[in-house]
Amino acid sequence: MDISANRAARLTALLLILTVVTQIIYFAIYSGGGEPPRMIIWTAEAVAFLGVSVFALVALARQPLHSAMWAAIAMGGVLNVVQVGMGLAMFAPLQDAGEAMAPAFGAVLAGAFFLYFAGKFLFGFAAILIGLGVARSGGGAGKALGGLAALAGLAALLANLGAMAKGMDLVFPAGAAGTAATLLLALLLWRAVDDPA
Repeated sequence: MDISANRAARLTALLLILTVVTQIIYFAIYSGGGEPPRMIIWTAEAVAFLGVSVFALVALARQPLHSAMWAAIAMGGVLNVVQVGMGLAMFAPLQDAGEAMAPAFGAVLAGAFFLYFAGKFLFGFAAILIGLGVARSGGGAGKALGGLAALAGLAALLANLGAMAKGMDLVFPAGAAGTAATLLLALLLWRAVDDPA
């Protein structure tokens, strides 16, 4: 079955929204003192990010005019698959190994979060690209949404750049900015299908 550029864009948008929802659920449970169902949430995220990567590559092949945006989304998806995979496959065995493996666990955790920040950086970059394009060519609500996406993308780009350099100290602002930019990116991708101009 062949997938059109519009269908690929819409599927990418839906899967990005799913990752936003899972992030909100995870942090809401965690912030409330509960234990998030990591296996379920992270597996759902891994599948969603795999889909984001594949459908963004399809759109990249079919919409060369927006190649930088689609490349950033595809690479952001790939980086997030790897970081989620590290959490699923490596966190529990290292934690269960006890104090002797604490330095190794700390290194793996830092590496996973570096990839998380890098993925959010790329989604922020993509939000800037589509946001500026919509702000320039759109009208009314579309122009406002485009401007908001560009600003959120810039905030995500800067916050996650800082987090890549400083590490876990900036995890909450970087994650929040990246999640907001991802949501606005997804909304604009969905809108672009209905209004390709």
